[in-house]
Amino acid sequence: MGLPTSKPSASCRRSLLSLVWFTCSIIGLGLLFSAAVKPWLALSWWQVFRRCASVAAAVTLWWFLRRVDRLPVRALGLGPWASGKRQLAGGIALGVAAVAVMAAGYLAAGIWRIDIHPDTARVWRTVIGFLPAAGLVAVLEELVFRGYILQRLLPCSRALAVVGSSVAYALVHLRPPVEWPGSGLEIVGLFILGCVLALSYLKTRQLYAAIGLHAVLAYAARVNKLLVEAPDQSLIWLIGTSRLINGVLTWVMLIGVGWLLARRMRVSA
Repeated sequence: MGLPTSKPSASCRRSLLSLVWFTCSIIGLGLLFSAAVKPWLALSWWQVFRRCASVAAAVTLWWFLRRVDRLPVRALGLGPWASGKRQLAGGIALGVAAVAVMAAGYLAAGIWRIDIHPDTARVWRTVIGFLPAAGLVAVLEELVFRGYILQRLLPCSRALAVVGSSVAYALVHLRPPVEWPGSGLEIVGLFILGCVLALSYLKTRQLYAAIGLHAVLAYAARVNKLLVEAPDQSLIWLIGTSRLINGVLTWVMLIGVGWLLARRMRVSA
C-alpha cells in the first residue's frame, strides 16, 4: 500500500535543501563583498556586512530564479498590475492609517512630543530622500522573505512557512549589541511583523499589499526619530525606541493590522 505523504515529503526536502543553499550563497557573497569594500569605508565590519548582505541577497535571488528555479521574478508574487496596484494602495493606506493612529494617540497622551531635529537639512534629506529607499527595501525584502523563503517552505506546511520565514526575518534585522530585554522585545516585534506580512501574501497570493505596508513602516521607523521624542524613557518597553517595533503597543497595532488584512484582503483574480 502506497504512502500518500511521500511526494509532499520529497518536495519539502528539496525546498529545505534549496533554502540552505540559498542562505549559504547570500552569506558567502556578503562576506566576499565585505572583504572587497571594507578597506574603503570608515564603518565597522558588521555595518559593512549588513549592507553587502542586501546586495548579495538581490544577486543570489536573481541567480536562483534564473539558473536554479528557472522562474520569472513575477512568479514570486508580482502578478497582474491591474489588481496589484489596488493591493499596493491598500497596503500603503493601511500602514499610513496605523502609524497615524498610533502617533496621534502617543502625542495626545503625552507619550511623544514634537521635537524636530535642529539640522533642517538632515531632516529634509531623510524625509524626502528615504522615500525611494523605503520602497526599494520593501520590494527586495518581500521578494526574499515572503516571495522566496515563505513560498519554498509552503510544501512542508503553511505553519512552518509563516513561522520559518518570520524567524528568519526577525534574526536578520536584529541589531547589535544583543542585550536583554531590548533585543528580546525587538525579536518579538519583528517576528509579529513577519507573520503579518506573511498573512498578507497568503490572503492575496501577491506581494503588493505586503510591499506597501512594509514600505510605510520602514519609512516611519527611520523618520520618526527626527520629528518626535519620548520624554519618559521608562515607557520604552511599552512604546519602543525610534525603531517602533520593540514596543508592546506596536505589537498590538500590528496584530490589529493582521486582523484587518485577514478580513479585507482577497485572493487576486
